[in-house]
This record gives sequence, structure tokens and C-alpha cells, in this order.
Amino acid sequence: MNDDSQQPRQVEVLRELGLSRTEAEVYVACLALGGVGALSSYRVAQEMGRDPANIGKVVNALVHWKAVRVVQDKPRLFVAVPPDEFTSHLVERLRKHGAEAVTLLETFATPAADGVAQALTTPGAVRDRARELLVACRTSVVVMGSPDVLHELGADLEGVAARRGCRVRVLSPEALASAVVEIGHLPIIGQLGSTQGEQWLHLVVDDQAWLTAVVGPAEGAGGPCGWWCRNSTIGRVLGEILETCWRAAVPLLGDTPATDPDISVVTPPQVEVPVVAAPTAPAPAGIHPAFAALEQVSASPQEVSPPAAPPPAPPRPAAASPQPAPTPTPAPAPPQSELWASPMSSEEADRAGFSFLFRHPGKGKKGGDK
Repeated sequence: MNDDSQQPRQVEVLRELGLSRTEAEVYVACLALGGVGALSSYRVAQEMGRDPANIGKVVNALVHWKAVRVVQDKPRLFVAVPPDEFTSHLVERLRKHGAEAVTLLETFATPAADGVAQALTTPGAVRDRARELLVACRTSVVVMGSPDVLHELGADLEGVAARRGCRVRVLSPEALASAVVEIGHLPIIGQLGSTQGEQWLHLVVDDQAWLTAVVGPAEGAGGPCGWWCRNSTIGRVLGEILETCWRAAVPLLGDTPATDPDISVVTPPQVEVPVVAAPTAPAPAGIHPAFAALEQVSASPQEVSPPAAPPPAPPRPAAASPQPAPTPTPAPAPPQSELWASPMSSEEADRAGFSFLFRHPGKGKKGGDK
């Protein structure tokens, strides 16, 4: 039993509960000998092949653990406590020590660091943190989320909106109604989220605290599913983004309180907008037909409905074939002198000493004659 690889599983479980290896082995031996009645240290030592003196010390430790119970002092006899009772003592012992540790260490605990984003690992943690931020709201809340999340936080949002000086605005892909919460209907945000059953939430409180999360339908999907922070400039930036979305949304505000404490879903009225075709006019002279529609749109900015498609452009008249331009006649080249012809007379060349560079017709004939 001294080899770890040969230890039974019972001993390993007891070690995980806090007992040492020797204490776990002695307790298992006492359980195995429970059929013989009260035990002595000598009897257990014989069964285990150990020193009785050492077994006596271990039994004292097991009495402290409430794993064995002394039934006689002289001679000292004991019995093993049943496993269910013994493990209950262990759990209660750990609970008491844990509570005491929390009390003693609370003086060292510090609040969450301001300006540092912290992870949210489960959908339940996302909802709990969102509710805590809403409780701490002083002036304003802007939230955008999937309909399921908004329904879950509906009572909390209406509770904040009922406070004096607190304004709550909700951006939703579905039309909602509330007596105290301002609702902005923005269908395009319904395209957020790519997984079936995925829920998402963006929350800004007092332009400082923020929370953003994308969670699935199952708890504990693994890894952070959201982040939150308090007293951060990111909260102001995210708040400005949600403000921009709010200005693009259709405001919906109920006149009477909803029967359900949560925000209830209503069907938005369908309004049919007539389409008025813009009158078409022929393109002015000098304007290419492709730009005629642009001129008409710019000339009537008061039209609300989009203009009708412009009529097809009339066929362009066949243009006359261009006449080829006359080819200019080149100017006559200046007369060129005969190759190697001398610009001076032969007598002047002879006197200058350059007669070898020139061809003298007279002298050539004389040379040819010779």
C-alpha cells in the first residue's frame, strides 16, 4: 500500500478531502475491520503490518477529523464513523473554514478597478452585472439588445425609468411598448448575431459604465461571452454610437402602462406611402441624355418619394461622317548645293591651303586628261 500506483481509489478520494495518505489508509482499514466490533491500535497495526505506536498517533488525528469515535478509554477502543457521517463532517468543516477565510480577508479586498474592462464568462453573469449597473444608474441609460434580453431586463429598465431624473432609452429590432421607457424601433439591428438562438446586449449607464455581450442559449459556453467596465471613456464613445442609432430609430412610446411588468411586444402600424412619379422633361439642348435624369432630380428637391425611372433616352441622330481634313502641302525644301561643292573658287582655295578638301571640276578634267 506504500506505492502510489497501488493505492485504492478510496484512499485517493480521502486524500482529496484533506486527509494524509496514512490517515486515509488507517480509516479504510478501520472500515474493513468494522465487523469485529471495537478496535484497538494494536489490532489495526497487525492488520496493516505497521508499528502500533505510529498507528496510535494516526488514530488520534482521525478522532480530530471525526473519522473514528472512541468508545472506551482504558484500554482505548474505537470504531470507524460511517462514511456518510464522516464526509458530512468534512463538508461542514470546509464550509466553516471558508466563511472564516472570507471574513478575515475582506479587509484586503478592493473594489473593481475603475477603467479596467472585466470579463463575463456566463450568460447569467451578464444578466446579473447588467442589473447591478442599472441599480447604480443616476441620470441616463441607453441599451440596445436582442428582444429576449430586453424582455428579461424589462422590469429593471422600467424601475430605473420610474426614478426621478433618470431617462431610459431602449433600441430594439422589434416594436416594443412601455409607459415609462422610451422605445426606439430600429429593425436593421435585428441582423446582428450569426448563430441560432444567439442573444446580444449593449448597455451604457451615465455615459461612464458600459457592458457588451454576445451569449448563446446555453449556460457556460466556455470563454468570456461579455465585458464590462466602470468609469471608462469607452462608455462615452459607446454612448455616442448608441445615440446615433437612436436618432435613426422610429420612436415608440406607449400611452398606458403595459399589463405585464416586462416590456410587451406590439405590432407596429403599417403605413402605405403612395409613390408619385416625377414628371419627365426632355433633355435641354446641349446636355447629354445620360445626365438629363440628374438635372431633373436636382431641379426638384422637394419631392419626398423616390422619382420614377427616367424614360429611355431617345436614339441619338446619326452624325454625319466627318470630312477628312486637307493634307497640308509641305513647303519646298531649300535648294541644296552639290555634294562637296566648294563655296569658294578654286583659286581662293589654293591660296588658303584647303584645295585638297574640294572637288574642283576644272582641275579634275585636267587631271583626267593627263
